[in-house]
Amino acid sequence: MIFALRRILVTVPMLIAVSLAIYALTDSLPGDAADMRFEKHPESKAEWREGRGLNDPFVVRWWRYIGGVVGDFDFDRSYLDDQPVGGELVRKLQATFELTVIALILALLIGGTIGILSAVFPRSPIDYIGNFIALAGISMPVFWLGMLLIVFAVNVLGLPFTSNRVDPLLDMDEFVTHLYIFESVVRFRFDVFWSCLANIALPAIALSSIPMAVITRMTRSAMLEELGKDYTTTARAKGLRHRTVILKHVLRNALIPITTITGLQFGGLMGGAVLTETVFSWPGLGRYIVKKGVEARDTPVIVGGILLVATMFILVNLIVDLLYAVIDPRVRREA
Repeated sequence: MIFALRRILVTVPMLIAVSLAIYALTDSLPGDAADMRFEKHPESKAEWREGRGLNDPFVVRWWRYIGGVVGDFDFDRSYLDDQPVGGELVRKLQATFELTVIALILALLIGGTIGILSAVFPRSPIDYIGNFIALAGISMPVFWLGMLLIVFAVNVLGLPFTSNRVDPLLDMDEFVTHLYIFESVVRFRFDVFWSCLANIALPAIALSSIPMAVITRMTRSAMLEELGKDYTTTARAKGLRHRTVILKHVLRNALIPITTITGLQFGGLMGGAVLTETVFSWPGLGRYIVKKGVEARDTPVIVGGILLVATMFILVNLIVDLLYAVIDPRVRREA
């Protein structure tokens, strides 16, 4: 309990520091959204800036923004049309989160399996194939792999390419969130579930290539280290089955570094999904920040989007820290 409380207390000042850094960096970007908005009516620019409080000192503007986010979940209004951006950011975040989770599941299943087999059968054909897959996955740019997957799916398999998350002909009126895959399972709408999986498959495969390679290498390295320790020899000498030694003893002791790298990869996927979303026209947060925020110099969109991604990254790493105590009781006792 004390271990968890300490980790949670550390997270709060970290979120405050991250929000300050994001707001400061975005505020220092060149250009002014008011110039774009009032290009034909420059006489209204000064009045608009005063009304939005943009002439206030930096600390005042940052504190007002944080107060709105914490108090009312208000991410300010767009500089281009004065519409609230919070609702749209949350909708886009759900699309990116769903893509990230599916990509991470693929990376864990494939990378973890290959890593375990490579460690159990070192210097074998399985090990060499695993090393090749890991090297290829970490070397290929995501956008290039994405374009290859689109060409292969359309020209070789004859599959239609669409940027929709789900078949538009399906009835979605009962859905209350934009996490279509997860909600469709809860509602037993398997027609929606399979439609979503079919549409998310290609971008998820492309996005999972780098974390799959990293997890493969980390799993193999951690497993080989544990296989060389004395307790493994002792377990085998006691007559335990080989599968039991590998899965119950070796793998569990290797889970700490694997869990750590998985948490880091999740944050990297959330922030690095921009290229994947652009190639596949996926309606996610990364593409929204670039199109609506960066290109239009719409500061509330940029700050709100990056702040949401950073918050997700910090929360995932908090969960990873708490999992340490579950995986290894020694961490809990030391805390």
